[in-house]
Amino acid sequence: MKYFAWLAALSLTAVAFGKLETWTNLDGKSMEAELVSADDNHVSFRKADGSGYLYPFAKLSEADQKRVRESAPTAPAGSLTAPAAPVQAGKLTSEIVGKLVTLKSNTLAPFGRENVMGAKYYALYFSAQWCPPCRGFTPELVNAYKDLKAAQPGFEVIFVSNDNSKDDMQTYMSEYKMPWPAIRFDAVESLSAIQRYSGDGIPNLVFVTADGEILSSSYVGGNYVGPRKVLRDIQKKFAPGS
Repeated sequence: MKYFAWLAALSLTAVAFGKLETWTNLDGKSMEAELVSADDNHVSFRKADGSGYLYPFAKLSEADQKRVRESAPTAPAGSLTAPAAPVQAGKLTSEIVGKLVTLKSNTLAPFGRENVMGAKYYALYFSAQWCPPCRGFTPELVNAYKDLKAAQPGFEVIFVSNDNSKDDMQTYMSEYKMPWPAIRFDAVESLSAIQRYSGDGIPNLVFVTADGEILSSSYVGGNYVGPRKVLRDIQKKFAPGS
């Protein structure tokens, strides 16, 4: 299989969080994760959201095998095989998983389910290329995104396109270099779990939990207050000490 075929999740809560690094497999696919430890057969990693994984040592690239040998804490053979309880996806996550795409080299590619299974919060962004107010707000959201992800790795923006075609959606995402995933264009209208947040107009930003509970919305009591209010609420939620 031409992707990281993770074998099992680990409970790594007793290990202090370390440096995220890029790791590559023999097929050239890469991921960001912390190297935790290794034995003769497997390497244990932990991603930014705290989830842990085992990966076969022999399937890493030769360069990364060497890095593991030189730097990984050594674990007794066979001690890395006990899996933790599987991550329980939120109700909204369960509805959208498998229906997400992301921008890669100016084309749309599937967004892996492992990237959202541990999500805690979403900002659903209803927007379109043809909408001038959307084009005014999108750069602000792009600029804020990196800091929001750093403050809360379990957060993700989900673009919900109101464009006239898949090509327009792709052009819009490419033009603004949207770093977040989107609902697949052909799934937007039929996905009731998302459409229930759509409101009467765009741009519309809705901050929700992974179970779908609304924490902040561009519409309050039927009145449009706009996406900037929601963005401020998200930043306040993720501020240190909040």
